[in-house]
Amino acid sequence: MPAPPARQGVPAQFPGACEAGTRIRAAQSDLRLAYNRFTLKPIPYRLLLCASLALWPSWGHGAALVLPERPGAFWLQLDALPELARPTVERADAIRFDSLAALTEHALRERAESRAAWLGIQAEAARLDVATAANWPSLTGQFNFTRSRALSSSGSPVPTLHRYGPSLSLAYVLYDFGARAASIDTQRYQLIASLLNGNRTLQNTIAEVETAYYAVLAARAVVAAQAQQETALRSSLDAVEVRLRGGLAARADQLRARAASSEATLARQAAERDLAKAEATLKQAAGIAQTQTLVLAWEGMPPTPLDAAVLLADLLAEAERQRPDLRALQAAAASARSEAERARAARWPSLSLTANTGRTFFLEDERTPSTSYSVGVNLSVPLFDGGRLAAQARAAERDAERLQAEADSQRSQVALAVAEAYHDVRHAQTQREGVATQFDSASESARAAEARYGAGVGSLLELLTAQADLARARQAQAQADSDWLAAFSRLNHALGRLPLVTSANPP
Repeated sequence: MPAPPARQGVPAQFPGACEAGTRIRAAQSDLRLAYNRFTLKPIPYRLLLCASLALWPSWGHGAALVLPERPGAFWLQLDALPELARPTVERADAIRFDSLAALTEHALRERAESRAAWLGIQAEAARLDVATAANWPSLTGQFNFTRSRALSSSGSPVPTLHRYGPSLSLAYVLYDFGARAASIDTQRYQLIASLLNGNRTLQNTIAEVETAYYAVLAARAVVAAQAQQETALRSSLDAVEVRLRGGLAARADQLRARAASSEATLARQAAERDLAKAEATLKQAAGIAQTQTLVLAWEGMPPTPLDAAVLLADLLAEAERQRPDLRALQAAAASARSEAERARAARWPSLSLTANTGRTFFLEDERTPSTSYSVGVNLSVPLFDGGRLAAQARAAERDAERLQAEADSQRSQVALAVAEAYHDVRHAQTQREGVATQFDSASESARAAEARYGAGVGSLLELLTAQADLARARQAQAQADSDWLAAFSRLNHALGRLPLVTSANPP
């Protein structure tokens, strides 16, 4: 058989393809030797030869793996990996959302993290069904065929018997000192922990979408501020050139105004780059392909300011009640305690009911079919297991204590996150009020400087300074609004609050 052609891109020193012929010829020689030694019949020989031919591709793949010969050398045999399904071509059309809730809903459906959490929940639910099935009896059906010949002590010929027939076996545990109930509780608490961790995964997705969306709002505001600053500086440059032609301005004023206009253009371009990066981050958080155009067709509504009467202690109590990850650790600890109870109960006797019945037929005509059955009660008493069950109970108890300690540590981290988010919201509200005053002052100062310069009583430096102050005030106002929204989002995430809109369809 000729050796298969070498693949493109694989170095010639890989011996997989070139050694295949040698290996198969050696296998055929060994088979012929076995045939001559043990006088095999031709049909088994052909079967073994076909089996060797079937195993030949695995021999070739195993021999083709060659490690790098020296440090710093790359391993280039990438075709040794199995061929995976090609990903679908990403769409390039536009996708539109009319509210932040709709965008979040899309993220909850499309994100791989949401799908993985949902599949984990389904797996834990199936394990709970497995544990619950132990409460039911097990019924097993079999069909047997036996060919037998008894040993004759007298030397007379003994006929060969052919028996066949169906049989049924029943096994039902009647009492086991609560081992099955403890096993069911173990899986039930594991399912609860998986459900709570799934809730936290969805909350993390929501927080990522909100954070990315508020970053997009801030980047858009910065782009708008830079565009306004660029327009104002171009107007100033035009005014300087008009005054320069009239002999009312110096050449240095024109150069200063042109430099300021160029700087504003560069700043606007940098802001547009930051906006594009923020939109890419939002697409990733929402589970949208980077090639699709994201259209956000709604006006941002500011949240209700945090009431001054809201106390930090009330928020901490709320977080302790409804943080899913904190409750998940408590459920995991309860599962470990149930596992310890199961291991302790397994050290006691168990009582079970067993029953068997079957019908036996014979191929020989002179024999009559027969029916057999048996019913009994078994008492199983574990006498010695080397301390296995006791060690399992002890390990489960230590796991429960460890998980409870992790829950206490997580409770401390939750309290810190809530306190930081609470103070961030307070500071963001105060900062927003101060920035509004700053923006009003900068706007009035810019208008006054422009009027003074137009009247010929103000300097260009005064005008440029006022315009730069106004640009910084616009950016500070945009950043303050974004920080305020992001602080509210972090507070809700720290409290573990569930959204009003949740996914209606499974991932």
